[in-house]
Parts: sequence; C-alpha cells; structure tokens
Amino acid sequence: MKSEKLKSKIWSWKSQDNRSLLSNSSLLTLHSSLLSFRRAFLIVVTVAHLLGQVGAAWGWFVFSPLWLSGVALFSIALWYCGGRWLAALVGSLLLVFSLANSALQRVLTPTLPPTHLRHLSLPQEVRLEGWLFREPERFPHRGRLYLEALQVWQDGAPRPAAGKILVSVRTLAGSWQYGDVLSLSLRLREPRNFHTPGSFDYEGYLARQGIYLSAFLWDDSGITRTGEHGNRLRAGIEQARRTIGAFFTTHLDQQTAAVLRALIIGDEGSLAKNLREAFSRTGVAHVLSISGLHIGLVAAAAYAVWWWLLGRSRVLLLTFTMPKLAAVLSIPPVLLYASLAGENVATWRSVIMVLVYLFAILFDRQQEVYRSLALAALLISLLWPGAVLDISFQLSFLSVLSILLGMEQFTRWWAEWSEQRLLNLRPRRERIWRWGATYIAVSVCALLGTAPATAAHFNQITLAGLFANLLVVPLLGSLAVILGLVAAGLIFLHTGLAALILTCAGLVTRIGIWLVIWLGAWPYAALTVVTPTLLELVLLYGLLGGLLLRVSSPKSQVPSLLKYLFPVVLVVLLVDATFWTWHRYFHHDLRVTFLDVGQGDAAVVEFPGSQVMVIDGGGFASEDFDVGEAILAPFLWSRKIGQVDILVMSHPQLDHYGGLIFLTERFSPRELWMNGEQGQGERFQRFLAALDHAGVTRRVLCRESLPIQFAQVQAHILHPPCQPAGLDTNNASLVLRLSYGSIDLLFTGDLEAAGEHVLLSSGNGTLASEILKVPHHGSRTSSGQAFVNAAAPQVAVASLGDHNRFSFPAPEVVQRYTTHGSQFLRTDEAGAVTVISDGRGYRVETVLP
Repeated sequence: MKSEKLKSKIWSWKSQDNRSLLSNSSLLTLHSSLLSFRRAFLIVVTVAHLLGQVGAAWGWFVFSPLWLSGVALFSIALWYCGGRWLAALVGSLLLVFSLANSALQRVLTPTLPPTHLRHLSLPQEVRLEGWLFREPERFPHRGRLYLEALQVWQDGAPRPAAGKILVSVRTLAGSWQYGDVLSLSLRLREPRNFHTPGSFDYEGYLARQGIYLSAFLWDDSGITRTGEHGNRLRAGIEQARRTIGAFFTTHLDQQTAAVLRALIIGDEGSLAKNLREAFSRTGVAHVLSISGLHIGLVAAAAYAVWWWLLGRSRVLLLTFTMPKLAAVLSIPPVLLYASLAGENVATWRSVIMVLVYLFAILFDRQQEVYRSLALAALLISLLWPGAVLDISFQLSFLSVLSILLGMEQFTRWWAEWSEQRLLNLRPRRERIWRWGATYIAVSVCALLGTAPATAAHFNQITLAGLFANLLVVPLLGSLAVILGLVAAGLIFLHTGLAALILTCAGLVTRIGIWLVIWLGAWPYAALTVVTPTLLELVLLYGLLGGLLLRVSSPKSQVPSLLKYLFPVVLVVLLVDATFWTWHRYFHHDLRVTFLDVGQGDAAVVEFPGSQVMVIDGGGFASEDFDVGEAILAPFLWSRKIGQVDILVMSHPQLDHYGGLIFLTERFSPRELWMNGEQGQGERFQRFLAALDHAGVTRRVLCRESLPIQFAQVQAHILHPPCQPAGLDTNNASLVLRLSYGSIDLLFTGDLEAAGEHVLLSSGNGTLASEILKVPHHGSRTSSGQAFVNAAAPQVAVASLGDHNRFSFPAPEVVQRYTTHGSQFLRTDEAGAVTVISDGRGYRVETVLP
C-alpha cells in the first residue's frame, strides 16, 4: 500500500515538472514570437501602407459605405475568433491601408482651390502670368517649362490664379531659368492618357507632381520675362548647376559632356537616343540618373574621408564616437550633391534611404537593415504619395532587398567554402578572392531581384548586365562621379585645375561609354520579352523566394508550408504558361483592336491561330514621341505578341506609318502591304531603310489583287484601282475588308469623297460590313451619305485625337452614322475599341465606359 502511495506521489511530481517545463517552453515560444513580431511590425505597417496606395492607383478607393461595412464585419469576426488583440492588430493595419489609400486618392482626384485654372472650361485659350518653379528641361527636339500660375487675364482684367502647368515647347530657344516670371498665351488642357492597354499612365505621373494642366507651344517667341520669383538659395544652386554644365560643355566633346552632365548635375537632356538605348541594353541605365548608387557613393566617400581626418586627432578620438560623428558630418555633402541634381524626386528618395541608414548608425541600429529599409520606404511614400508606382522606387528597393537577402546566403556559403578550399592561401590573396566574389555576387543578386520588374516595365532582360555592371559601374558610377564632383567644386576656385581634373574625368567617361556601346552591340546583349501579368510577377518573385529558402535554410528549419513554396509556384507558372500558349497560338476568335494613338490610325488584328496584322501605326510630328515604342509595342507585348506577321500601310502619311518603324525593327514582320505610293521626308526614308534592314518584303496591292487567306479569314483588297486614277494620297488609300464567317470588317484609311466615289462605282461587290473604320477620322470631306448607306455598319469606329485641331469628327458625319442606326465610337472618348468575333456574331469592348 505504501509503495503504491509512493509511486503515485512520484508520478504527480513528474507530472508537475512536465507541466512546468511545458509552461516554460510555451512562455519562451510566446516571448520569441513577440520579439519577432516587434521586429517585423514596422515592415508589416510599411507593406500595408504601400498596398493602400497601389489599391488607389488601380481605382480601388476606400471610405465608401461598402468598404467601411466590410471592415467593421471583418473586425467583429476577428474579435470573436481570435480575441481583441488580433482584432486590434488587423484593424490597425486596415487603418494604415485606408489612410494611405486616401492620401493617394487626394492626389489623383484633388479638391482644388477656387482660383485653380483647372476649374476653367478646358481646353481654353488664356493669357496668364506665372513663374518657373523648376529649371526648364531642354532636349534635342523639344523643351519643357514648369510654370506655376500667378494671375490670369479674363475680360481684360487680371485676377489671381493657381495651378502648376507643364508647357511643352517644340523649339525652346530662350534662356529661361528657375524663378523667371513669364507672361504668355496658352491653350490650357487637362493631361490625358492614351487609353490603350499597356500605355504609360501620364496623368497619374503628372498628378503625383502636383501638375493637373498642360499646354503646347510651337516656339517661345511669344513669351516675355516680367520679373523674378522663388527662393534665393534655390536660385543660387540652379545658377551653380548652369555654370557647371556650361563648363563641361565647353571643355569636353558633346557625348562625353552629356554623360558627365547627367552624372554630376542630373541633366539628361543632351543624351542621344542611341546612347540611351545602349545603356538600357547593357543593363546600366541606372548609372545615368542620380540615384541610390551615386548618393550612396558620395555618402560612403564622405564618411571615409571624415573618419580619416577626425582620426588624426587624439582629442576627438577620446571625446566622440567616431562612427557617429563621421555619419553626422557626411550628411551635408549628401544634401549638397542632391541639390545639384535639381528637382529630381528619384534623387531625393535616394537621399532619404541614405539618411535613414546614417541615422541608424547614430542610434546603434545599423544591423537592422531590413527595418531601416522599411522605414525609408514608409517615409518616402508619406512624403510623395504614389512613389511606389514609380519604376525608380521599385528598382531601388528591389535591388537593395535582393542584395541583402542574397548576400546573407553568400556570406555563409563563402565561410564554409573558404574553410574547405582556401586554407592554404595567403591572407592578401584570400581577401582579393573574397572581394572579387562578393562584387560578382552583388551584381548577380541585383540583376535577379530586378529582372521581373524590368521585364514588366521595359520588356527587356539584359544578358550583358552582369559584365556591364562589373566593368561600367566602377568607371562611370564611381571614378567618373568622384572626378566630376571634384572638378565641379574647383570651377569656383581655380578653373585651370578644374579643367585638368575634368580632362581626367572625361577620359574615364569616354572609356565607360566605349564599353557600353561595345557591350550593347553584342547580338544577345538583351532579350525582348512580352509583358508579364501581375499574377506572373507575383509568381516570379515567389519562385525567387522559394529558391532562396531552399538554398539558405536546412529543411528542418523551414516552416512546413514554405517547404512546398518553390514546387507549387513552379507548377502554377507552368499552368499559366500553358494557358497563354493556347490563348496566343490556338485560339479560334478573330480579335481586332482599334488603338487610341491620338490623331492617327492604328489597328491590331489577331487572326484565329497565331498570325498578327497591324493596319497603320499612327505617328506624331515630334521625333521625341514614338507611337510604335510608346503605344503599339506595349499593347502587343501585353497581348503576349512578340512577332507581327503583316504590316499594312494604307497610305504614306506620318500619322499612319510613323509607329510602323519601331515595329519593323523589333517585331520581325514578313511583309508590308502598301498601295505603291512613296512618301516624302527623312522619316519615310528611315522607314524604308528599316524595312530593307529587316528583310521585309514590300507587297503592292490594288483592287484586282486576289483575296488572301488567313486561317478562316479572307482579306479582300477593294481600293485603289490598279490603273492610275488621278487620286491624291488620301483618296488612294488602301481599302481592306476582312471577312470571317458572316462578319465583315472594313478598313478605309483616309478615304475622302473622290475615293469613296471611285470605290462605290467599282462594281466590286457589296461594301456592307458589320464593323467600319470611319474614313479620314470622321472629316466632313468623307463619309458621304452614299458611302454610309453602302457600308451600312452596325459599329463605326473613328480614330482621332482628343480636342484635335481639325475638329474631327464633323458633327454632320456623326449624324449620318447615327441616323443610319450605327453605333458611333470614338477612340478619344472610348479609348481602344476591341471587336471579338467567332464568325457568327461579335462583341465590342472599350477601355473607357
């Protein structure tokens, strides 16, 4: 009996000890979790803030009754399931999300003061006075004035006015500068996007700078300077920038001076287009803009110099903490260099990133790099709502984050490898090996981390980037910057010595430029890729994250759910690739998209199967805006189209063939269909040269040409006649009809009354078509009543520019179509118009409602 009691006591003691151990273990686990959460809290808040702004950019605005009701119900459910602490935490994150969303919403759809010029009935001609709040930008074929309105004349009398205006000037000859008060007449208008999928969000880009108005001038002859305005300190800095830029231009050749001006004072206006493309192909375009690389270099150089100088003093060594004092003294050089870059927001974002790290040194937090990175991102998004949408922000943080994550693994790997392989090396040789391997690893990590984002924004993956970054960054991103800054400072002290240092900087810069051009000329220096979707971007970064987990942590330490991240993401990517392969090469619909290219024509035809035709390519007189590069190509890449089979030029006018030059160079077309007319001017000669270089067959077609088959679709050429008919360029436009089952689509180019008469009298069968591309953008010289009756379209699409100077479409033309019962769609109002047909019926989709 006693033995049984003793056994039960011993058992109870053991149970108590076990419970105590379990309790202590639980407390330790809880404590560890709380510490981990505390460290990650700032990162989680930053992510919530950035997501809130991304949601606003996509048109998802919070503080609506539906959103508030959903948040309330979600919080109650969390309280019931997880307790008040979980509900409070998630509620706080939702509040951060909502506030960030609201902040960007106020930028994109602002409440403007009563004096703001946006309240005028726009577009409108006005006479106003304003001051240049930024230094003008000058490019080879145009310039930009950043004007803030002070007063506007109405009814012959001035009244106060507000609003920032971006004025584009075709020929900017005047010596305008920051602070000038200018008097001028403008046709004010609201900035407008090209509403074609894949196009750049120009409206949002300007809104994030506080600019809600734009205007265009052919030249600046009508502008007069009436006074001065602005900050004197800022005016002095801008004067210094102009002095440095002029000194560089005087003492160096044009190309070298242009690159050094970009590196030292942030002036990229003089860079030639082919040089920019070479930097882009080699993956070193980031070197040309003053960003984190340059600001970090200046901060590191200043920190090292101050450390060395202060270390000479025993008193300072005993009195101060050298790292903290050097960090404080490094701030003024960083701010001075950033000031030389002008009003470059990307530069000041980089300054904040560097300043956060310098302050981390002051507060002994330099080891907490991820929290410092999160704090920098949070501060930037608070100061500049919507910064997360800028490619410079994304690439900066992605590159830094990928370097940090990758180098953690590299450091562990190097320590293990060096113990096994490098034990017999001397210390100096081992350091050289380590520095070289580290430099290469940093380059690889940055390239991998930014590759998906680069593919999404620039449709390019650079293969020469690894070599280019290893060779070019030390030259242009480090040595040329240091020498250029020294020369810039000496300009104000001793011009002779400044010229000597600048000569050295120019030599280094020329070597760097030569390397960029040489590497960029490699056949596969860069690969053009189609645009990844948002899902694909998430999957690609998930794949990189899963790969990092597999190589960085023992399997026993990886959470069970994350063990399968890499294979699961890989499978989903394969499914996604299978879907797009079928959608691109094996679909059965005819899909025609009339693109919004401004005042011009462009349509993309995706035939059943895989063949693609582009009918006309739009185009503007300005050589600085390439419709093919900015609108057509992004649309094609967004549709996963990397090759175009047929180009069609209805007639050789710039607003119809301008964008086809870029497509010829990048999309490997087989044939060009044309009416046989030759255009005039240098741009058309460039088009012909591009066709010859790409080996494109030119095919002249006319009314008697036989129908051409594309899968189940027939292409009929209805105009012009094969024999000369005395028609001008517009009236000789190539008229093409596509027939798919019972559905017909008629493309008419710039046909006018004379051409319509010839077409109607040709006796070439019926013109009746369900879908019509309206002739000549809806001008009153086209779409006569007889033609409208003969075509009898159910849908008529007019491709034209918003508030164009020709006043297209003519009201009487619109009336003819609507009276006939046609649905009249305009690309300036509806954006891109897409017609999808299975041969029996069709449906119409528009970008705008």
